[in-house]
Amino acid sequence: MTPPSSRRLRALPALLGLGVAASSMLGIAPVVAPASAAGEPVQLVLAPANGGVAQPGADITVTAAVTNTGSATIDASTLQVALDREVISTRAGLAEWLTPPTAESTVDSDAIITAVAVPALQPGEEHIVQAVIPAADVTLNDWGVRGITGTVERADGTESVAHSSIVYNGADAPDRTQVAVAIPITTQPGQTGLIPEATLATITADDGLLTRELNSVIGRPVGILIDPRIIVSIRALGSAAPSSATAWLDRLKGASNPIYPLSYADADVAAMSQAGAPQLLAPTSFDYGLDPANFTGAASPAPSPAPVAGTAAVDKGDDTTNSPTPTPSPTPNAVPDTGALLAWNYTGTSIAWPRDNTVTPTDVSYFAGNGLTTSILSSSNVALASGETAAGVVRSGDSTVLVSDDTVSRALRDAAGALTATDRQKSLSDLASSLAVVANEDEGAPQTILATLDRTAPADGTALADALTSLDSLTWSSTTSFDGFAAQAPTTEATIVDQPEPAERTGPVAALLASENQVAAFSSIIADPKNLLGENRANILSLLANSWASNSGGWNVAVQAQADRSAKTLSSVSIVAGSPIILVSNSGDMTVLVQNDLPYPVNVTVRLSPSNFRLVVQPEVTITVEASSSKQAKVPITAGVANGDTTVRAELVSPTGILISQQPTFIPVNVSADWEVAGSWLVGSVVGALLVFAAIRLFLKRRRNRAAAEPVTESTTEEPRG
Repeated sequence: MTPPSSRRLRALPALLGLGVAASSMLGIAPVVAPASAAGEPVQLVLAPANGGVAQPGADITVTAAVTNTGSATIDASTLQVALDREVISTRAGLAEWLTPPTAESTVDSDAIITAVAVPALQPGEEHIVQAVIPAADVTLNDWGVRGITGTVERADGTESVAHSSIVYNGADAPDRTQVAVAIPITTQPGQTGLIPEATLATITADDGLLTRELNSVIGRPVGILIDPRIIVSIRALGSAAPSSATAWLDRLKGASNPIYPLSYADADVAAMSQAGAPQLLAPTSFDYGLDPANFTGAASPAPSPAPVAGTAAVDKGDDTTNSPTPTPSPTPNAVPDTGALLAWNYTGTSIAWPRDNTVTPTDVSYFAGNGLTTSILSSSNVALASGETAAGVVRSGDSTVLVSDDTVSRALRDAAGALTATDRQKSLSDLASSLAVVANEDEGAPQTILATLDRTAPADGTALADALTSLDSLTWSSTTSFDGFAAQAPTTEATIVDQPEPAERTGPVAALLASENQVAAFSSIIADPKNLLGENRANILSLLANSWASNSGGWNVAVQAQADRSAKTLSSVSIVAGSPIILVSNSGDMTVLVQNDLPYPVNVTVRLSPSNFRLVVQPEVTITVEASSSKQAKVPITAGVANGDTTVRAELVSPTGILISQQPTFIPVNVSADWEVAGSWLVGSVVGALLVFAAIRLFLKRRRNRAAAEPVTESTTEEPRG
């Protein structure tokens, strides 16, 4: 086979008439076609019919969508479609063909060519045309992938070029490649640990996101890896859950698919590892989101093991995970605990699934240390010693790696996400070609590969269903059960290609982890902090969702909002600054006002220290401040060695000694204890003077009274004269 790059040296033969079959053009000398004009306003999509499979003795039909993406009318033009005769037999060759480095026409001189007219296009207008290569002109024999080139040539000589491919289903077709498929069922990224009720109603409606996802995979051997946040959010609402959500959960419970848990909220396990998390984060409590009134008469929750590493249970290697849970009897106010909310009859719980090409060699052992001994990694993130493309199930150290085939997975994802009929037809053709080159690589027994979808949910469940159906309709591929694939023992040793996540992601993740540690330390002032810590942990997990990776701008805003919430929590218990204090006695009480904005009562210790020896302060006073209230702490103080100004440093600490105050509060105190003695002497002197003055006045008064009384006595006692 001639490498695809050599084809780019060949020119596109000029057509002398429209609708002419390829055989009439053979032998014409090739000429180099003019390059596309700058700012090319024509978009061209080629979509071979029949899922990209051409059968011997049948016409080859190619649908083309021609769109005017410019602002001016495009005159009538010609679409030339050329079918290459050479087989594309490798992944690299197919990738280069479907994504050419230039916009030049790349048609072989012996290509089979036909042409159709394209009418004038108004700005924004799309026109669908069909080019047909008659069966009589398709002089091919061997099975394999062939390239198709479409060229829209306009009157001014400029052209637009697009590539596609078909698989000619001729002689010597290879044996079927077995394809296992893993699909994540997740939701759009959020900022809260539980999905709101209104959102659940929307995404589980008849045309909702989760309904479309489940419709496309239920009943197939496809492996479902589900975000436990979906299950918990529905269960946490109890009787208040939307009926569509509970019905969706019942459908999932009854599905025959193998089902495995992702980390909670599909949190980024690779980012946690690379950001330095001591262990993978898992939910701690959902009590903050439960209303006991919604569980009156509900079934008593069955006991379940504590979640490990973000999963609902640890894979014990036995059948305990798969054993049915006994049906509990109704119990009044049976509010489920965290284990009951997370519990599910999973096929297995030991799989880690980071995003493609985000894993370093140390991450896999980190996953295994958290109970996730099997990892799903993209083939470009795994290397074999032989240099061949990694496929199937391999071993890396003590861990098992399920290798997701990049070539087939990319085509499957494009097919699942196709929005228009033309795009769907093209993507199914690319999928058929991708599977064909993979099947062509196998010279012995048919291989088994893994194809995966990414975290981008399919816009149309029908497109995904069609893509999965096509895997079995092709004669060179068929689906196999994911659980059977995952249960294989690895036979090949592989290494992990170092592909760390960008610092723009791990940096904020490290900041989230640090803020959670701060909130955890702060929570020691709460007697039962599980509601505060449970909500904070669940919110952080939602921000670590892999689906945020495609929206870095929105993620940065959401991370900042979480940082603001953490800062608000850390400053929610504080000392309220008051007026300066004057101590005019030898001792007294200093009042410190503590404000609690949390919805929980807190126990805090007020720690005080004066700036000098003019004041002696009791160093600590512990008080309880009720929820959303304030309380005064009365601290005994005593005058020190001298009068004057001093400052008391006041801080809040938890009963265990954890510093709570964001910054210390400084209370000014003026010590004037001598004024009490001077005042006493002054008051005593004044009182004494008043007493002396009163005594003197009384003495003088009495003396005057006696003096006034003496003449009266003499006149009354004088005897009368002879």
